[in-house]
Amino acid sequence: RETFDRLRHGTPHRSCVESVVAYLATGSREHLVAAQESLEQAIAEEYSSWESILLRFSRLCLAHLGRLATAHVLGQFNHQLPAGYISRLVADTPMLLPSQYESIVRHEVLNPERNLLVALPTGTGKTLLGELALISSLGTSPGIVCYVAPYVALGQQVANRISRHTPDDVVVRRLIGGYREPELFEIEDRSVVVIATPERFDAMLRLHRAMVPLIRCVVFDEAHIIENGQRGLRTEGIVARLRLSGLGQSLSPRLVLLSAVLSNVEALARWLGIEDSGVIRGTWRPSAKRTLRWTEDGMLRMHAGDDPLHTEPSEILGERALPWPQRGFYPASHIGQINQQEPLALGNIAYLAEYELGQYNQPVLCICTSRPRTRRLAAEIASRLNPVEPLPAVIREITDLIDDRFQYLQPLKDALQRGVAYHNASLPHPVRAGIERAIEARALKVVAATTTLAEGVDLPFRVTILADWLTFDGERSSPMQSLLFKNIAGRCGRAGQFTEGDTVIFDNPVGDAQLTSPARRPDLQREIFFSGTQPELESAISRLGKQEALSIIGSQLLASIPENPDLDDLGGSFFANSFAYQTRGRQAAAEIISQAFGELLDDSADSPLAVVASPARLTPFGEAANATGLSPRTVRQLRSVLSDLSEGGASRGDLLDIGVLLLTSLSDAPEQRNVELRKAVANPKSRPIVKLEDLRLVLDGWLQGKSVEVLFSEIPSHRRSTRQPNLQAWLRGVSTDSSWYDQFTKFNDYLSECFEFFLSWLLNAAHRVAELEGHPERPWLDWARHVELGVDNNWAVRLLDDEIILEREVGREMGKRLE
Repeated sequence: RETFDRLRHGTPHRSCVESVVAYLATGSREHLVAAQESLEQAIAEEYSSWESILLRFSRLCLAHLGRLATAHVLGQFNHQLPAGYISRLVADTPMLLPSQYESIVRHEVLNPERNLLVALPTGTGKTLLGELALISSLGTSPGIVCYVAPYVALGQQVANRISRHTPDDVVVRRLIGGYREPELFEIEDRSVVVIATPERFDAMLRLHRAMVPLIRCVVFDEAHIIENGQRGLRTEGIVARLRLSGLGQSLSPRLVLLSAVLSNVEALARWLGIEDSGVIRGTWRPSAKRTLRWTEDGMLRMHAGDDPLHTEPSEILGERALPWPQRGFYPASHIGQINQQEPLALGNIAYLAEYELGQYNQPVLCICTSRPRTRRLAAEIASRLNPVEPLPAVIREITDLIDDRFQYLQPLKDALQRGVAYHNASLPHPVRAGIERAIEARALKVVAATTTLAEGVDLPFRVTILADWLTFDGERSSPMQSLLFKNIAGRCGRAGQFTEGDTVIFDNPVGDAQLTSPARRPDLQREIFFSGTQPELESAISRLGKQEALSIIGSQLLASIPENPDLDDLGGSFFANSFAYQTRGRQAAAEIISQAFGELLDDSADSPLAVVASPARLTPFGEAANATGLSPRTVRQLRSVLSDLSEGGASRGDLLDIGVLLLTSLSDAPEQRNVELRKAVANPKSRPIVKLEDLRLVLDGWLQGKSVEVLFSEIPSHRRSTRQPNLQAWLRGVSTDSSWYDQFTKFNDYLSECFEFFLSWLLNAAHRVAELEGHPERPWLDWARHVELGVDNNWAVRLLDDEIILEREVGREMGKRLE
């Protein structure tokens, strides 16, 4: 702006810039022509000068600008988009990337009748393509379109972006979090864009079937999630159901899959019935991405990676001597030896972060595979840097928050004052959100984070350091998946922020000796980082344990029955429309789907969920079970618990009694994902983070709205502990003892997973089952809401749907109402 203001009025230079601004805003060719004429005049006036040479280069820039201007490209589709959408988008994104231009012009992204598979590299604008697919499918008449994001942070980022672009008569609804019945929203004369996690989208499809015919398009971001765990299998099941519900209908929703790390694109295209022109892929990137590896011999080597100009990804393009400052590593035969060597590894990583920061003076992201590692690494890096003076306001807000509410985070405050932070799911929500704002403002020098920050969220880092290449699932170590690494590598060199991005792999020798030995380590790393070919994407059916897969598939088949009332051989049709049908594990998947369908019909306990009456139909119990979103096995267990609870028609127990009963009775349900609860129930002599005899005390405190810190300090074993420094010193920030923090993190996970997620889900489900069975009436839904929101904890400020809810106030108000 300052440069523009210095241009004199009436000069061709100023006229050119004014015409360019007008062209970007309107897309009108007359402004582009005027800009070209002014540019030629400026060149003529400065013909013999150095400035003239530079201006001639700008001819090419102007030509690209003329082709890629958002207003110009989308102007021809104005009749397909809601009024006012283009102008709002232009204010945020005045120019498209070449990949976006090609996708719109050649692959018909705005054609509402075509399914799409977008497999472009990270940073090439896939999110906007998904948004355009949604908005064009919405058109100019009321309807529903949905954007499904597997991670809460990604969903919020997408929702914020789309909210800025949509006109006032288009409503953006956020359905983010675990399975919970969404409120019914009326369409009437307004269009609705839904941003949802897979669990909440699943609930919407099951519980508001009248909405399903109004859904015109569904975009699935991070589509490679389909091979990962329960969430992946649920996503695959949802896609299969959407395809099934559209069989023989002209109103089936448009399906769009987005991912930067897909391998077997052809199989995915066959799954969705996408023609070649609907598959969007390419190698162009808006910024150069480089892959480096820092090995134990003290060499920092640059590899070809996925550079299309080189056929061998492991080819070394250059190297530099950079000796490790910490040495003395040796093969570890037990966990004690691993822990003993960890400080050496952290010292090397911190040195590397400091080195990269000195090279570019731009933000550095260090990816760790555990939360404790992020804390320790951040402290190690901070110890090498000087305090930042003056401290940016966006960081000062976080340090003030720590002083006011989270004093036990004193080590994080100390790191922040030196421009360093750690980021993981155990941090209180307002602190984590503040760190994300500071990253966006480029106020932090180095951030140590778990992989959650590397999954799809777009933040500005110049360098990414992979601190850990091994992952640990609680039982054993294993090499990182190459798909995850590619996602991590995409976090650096953000378009519009940097022209280059470096991913540096630290050749970490600490870990299981069978994986980290000098003879084995190079081969494993070559396979992960430089194999040249990605492993084929598989269905999560083949990656989960059989019982876990049966549970998720059973739940999805349950939902498919009422969605397809006229379809014979539902099990076979579901299988034919699953991604598993396109993969190598087809036979095993067919057997699991067949067995899961058989379990729905099981009447051995007088509780069939469905009957085959050509076609299949749900029993009344099946209808109630489907509404819960739980697996058939879990909902049968829940029914049994509720029946025992109300034997003889007596109404026994309040929320506290029933909460404890449900958690202990269903601790082994596949939907219950906390290992500590499962361990406590299975073996009372074990040492879980919350002992079985303490469960009632902790749940009671949660329901009273006590803070996590208070709940943690009230556990009897903590009150009796003679450990020094004591817990109260740690909570006040006087002590920085990491062992208390490690326990506190596990406790946080316990509360989130057992109460906020699982118990609230069970209480919502109990409402449906109890209503069917005629059990004594209880305020199940109020109870579920109270459990989910009734505590001033790490999620103290939560974005639910379209409101910001202060949980402490909601919890107290809910408690008064229940009393």
